[in-house]
Amino acid sequence: MNAEQLRQRLIAALAAAGEPMTTSVLLTTLNTGNTPADRPIVVEEVYRGLRILADQGVVRRVTGQPGRSAHWALTRITR
Repeated sequence: MNAEQLRQRLIAALAAAGEPMTTSVLLTTLNTGNTPADRPIVVEEVYRGLRILADQGVVRRVTGQPGRSAHWALTRITR
């Protein structure tokens, strides 16, 4: 999976959740359903993708959530 595909999957996962998600939960979500032939996605790739999407204004880091983990949410409806 290339970087653009990863970002599209991050957007889809956040849209499906309908609520803020942590980086770790997004990682688990993206790796669920992978076949043994698929290379596992690592947390650094997820975080990098989220930072790029945040810089583009597609997602935002949500504050005031429980725990120490970073939470992310869509900033607008993305099709």
